[in-house]
Amino acid sequence: MTSTSDGSQADEQAKAFARQYAKEFQEEMEAPINELVRGRAPDYERGEIGLDLKSKIQSGEIKIM
Repeated sequence: MTSTSDGSQADEQAKAFARQYAKEFQEEMEAPINELVRGRAPDYERGEIGLDLKSKIQSGEIKIM
């Protein structure tokens, strides 16, 4: 068994654990937001028009006089 009296091995394990935990936590928190964004975004492959002003002007839905 390797001695961790110098602290280097324990520090590396702690850092690796913290990185992995932070990555998983971030993915877990972003998942519901990403689902909402995907649900609201128009599907351009099916010809849906975007919800932004530029897309509506280009499609002719909004006319500027």
